[in-house]
Amino acid sequence: MIFCDYGIVLWRRPLRENDRIVTVYTKERGKLEVNFKSVRLPKGRLKALSEPVSFGDYRFYLKSGSSFPVCAGGKTLSVFPRIRRDMELMFTALYFCEVVAKLTPANSPSPAKYDLLLGALRELEAGGCSQWMRHAFALRMMESAGFGLKHTAAGLDSGLWETLHDGSWPQVHALHARDTDINYLENLIERFFEEQLGLRLKTPEFIKNFCGKGYASAITAGIGRGVTGTLDTE
Repeated sequence: MIFCDYGIVLWRRPLRENDRIVTVYTKERGKLEVNFKSVRLPKGRLKALSEPVSFGDYRFYLKSGSSFPVCAGGKTLSVFPRIRRDMELMFTALYFCEVVAKLTPANSPSPAKYDLLLGALRELEAGGCSQWMRHAFALRMMESAGFGLKHTAAGLDSGLWETLHDGSWPQVHALHARDTDINYLENLIERFFEEQLGLRLKTPEFIKNFCGKGYASAITAGIGRGVTGTLDTE
């Protein structure tokens, strides 16, 4: 069976010598693990479609009785070039992808999650970014996944809490950023993932350790490539 769907690449990892397993969050079918055959060869086709933080129109082939599609073609709709030129934006986008990957079961479509992710990436591409955006995205994705903290007493100002969950991205960017509030919220989200879901977010560690050193330093240390490959070493 051949089917087409729009999708955003969340991460990828190597498979055998020349292939990749790519996690694509699709509009109609949710999160898929897709085999990109021979994509790691120097002249491998579809390489751009297999990179994290890429948006495309994909064509998949699914063998009868299998739940593991193969990418048979497609068209790149955006690689978000502005995001890729800016280390802070790229790490923020990778954080979005990691949150979606860890909060989303396979083959469970959610228009709300898809629209949230694509909208957030487009906001970053347009130049919209703030200290609050990562945390607002995580809170909204948690809400969409049924793990939300929206109606709990989080210890933050009620107006701030409401904007983080329901405000437009420009309203989120305009929030006054106090280090105590930022640190409190970051710890709250990390504890939630670790204690409630048994999952550990890896991207924040790279943001803390490398955002002040420049993207070239991250690449030299082998971290930039690892994060782009969703914290693997290809």
